[in-house]
Amino acid sequence: MTSNLNYDIIGDIHGYAESLEQLLSKLNYTRINGVYQNPHRKVVFLGDFIDRGPKIRETLHIVKDMVDAGHAFAVMGNHEYNAVCFHTKNKHQGGYYRDHSLKEIEQHLETLKQFKHFQTEWNDFLKWFRHLPMFLELPEFNAVHAYWNPNHISWLKANYHPEKEGLTDEFLALCNEDGEIYNKKYECIVVDETLKGPEMPLPNDLFMIDKEGVKRKECRLKWWAPSKKTWGESLMECPESEKNQLMTDQKYTGIFTADKPVFFGHYWLKGTPEEENKWAICLDYSIAKHGKLVAYQFDEKKFIWV
Repeated sequence: MTSNLNYDIIGDIHGYAESLEQLLSKLNYTRINGVYQNPHRKVVFLGDFIDRGPKIRETLHIVKDMVDAGHAFAVMGNHEYNAVCFHTKNKHQGGYYRDHSLKEIEQHLETLKQFKHFQTEWNDFLKWFRHLPMFLELPEFNAVHAYWNPNHISWLKANYHPEKEGLTDEFLALCNEDGEIYNKKYECIVVDETLKGPEMPLPNDLFMIDKEGVKRKECRLKWWAPSKKTWGESLMECPESEKNQLMTDQKYTGIFTADKPVFFGHYWLKGTPEEENKWAICLDYSIAKHGKLVAYQFDEKKFIWV
């Protein structure tokens, strides 16, 4: 069964409200009574509304107002999840569910600064974050912030209930654990990978430098890649010396297919938006790093960007 409604799926915004308004205008949405809308279309937002950009408050108002009025859906991004963890005290172990070290503060700093004089408003947005879904299933397609793993989705269906409890203290305690992602218990892996994507540990002393300039001993897996014969095809920011090395671990070499396409963001792609794999389409093209804010018009099967 398919609906008569057409969809525009929009990637990571990161507080770039002016670009979002330009994109919505380009997609023929009009602001009526303060809410962007199109009677024949609906937006699906892929998460990561906050941090980095110059107009985070404005972005959140645009997105939440559209969702509340029924003109959009929104899924949780890792930045929304991180914000909840950053501001929620860990009653079991002390501190907070996300560290308040320099790295975490720097990642969240723009949001903290822009809500400095709007604490009540920020608290309301944090409550909203707690009840965002981590994935969306529509008749025509699925949506998630970073990674669609059917086993993870099944676990979330059974254990995470956004419209009811949402991100409770009990859920956060269950799904937060120190250590590398590939050594964590399954509950932690589900949330980490759904919102941040799977990673491959690098052997020996190999490392990569991520977009924040942080040295890491694991690489994000391009789980959607149509070919994973080499490390270069399979990994984000793969060490240059290893790009031609053959992928031999079958855990990482499978090619993603599905009965309907999955749309996701998160991966800071560059260049002209393209469909690498018709079953898994990324819409994050690095708006916060002088890139593009990208939408995909599902009925027209085309990318639109500003």
